[in-house]
Amino acid sequence: MNKFPCSVNPRMSSWTFAARCLALFALITPVCLAATQDPEVVVREMFDELLTRIEIQRQADTLSNESVREIFAALLNPHIDYLSLARWILRDHWINSSVDQQSGFLQAFEGYIINTYALALANGQKIQLDIKDDPVRRNNTAVVMAAFKVADADAVPLDFRLIKRGEKWLLFDVSFSGASLARTFRSDFSYIAKDGGIDAVTAHLVRRLASIE
Repeated sequence: MNKFPCSVNPRMSSWTFAARCLALFALITPVCLAATQDPEVVVREMFDELLTRIEIQRQADTLSNESVREIFAALLNPHIDYLSLARWILRDHWINSSVDQQSGFLQAFEGYIINTYALALANGQKIQLDIKDDPVRRNNTAVVMAAFKVADADAVPLDFRLIKRGEKWLLFDVSFSGASLARTFRSDFSYIAKDGGIDAVTAHLVRRLASIE
């Protein structure tokens, strides 16, 4: 062994929130690794880079909201399976929308994740993520299991779901203590889109983003 709703609950403990933040980070992090690498190696290297960058700035006392935002922005990459995730979350609302509407949603979704959840890591305590070596594989998917820990708190299980697209393993979903991030978004966004479609979801995300900037 080596070393997910969208709103913030004020009663949520700091380590639980940090775990969800880290889970959300997984969905916006690039997977630019060699095709021969196993899915657990993809996840391990991805988080090693994130935690290392944050820890370096923490030790140098330079960690801030802006620096965390820059770290996440630097790691964003189109190799993530964002399109498949959006199609699965929005279903018919995605199919019936225009290219411009889809682009607007993706931009708002990405910005919301970075500015809401990534910033929570700026003041977080030391984080450890233990990745298990034997993922559960089925066809072109894999589930990589891990344990997330903040400071001296008990470890919390995280499951990373990846899909193999061509020669790359791409992240699609993360489950926190059995709660799927993708399913949470699907439920929340479907409720919002019921009356206003994809534009209503995009507007919701833009408002949320503006409230935290």
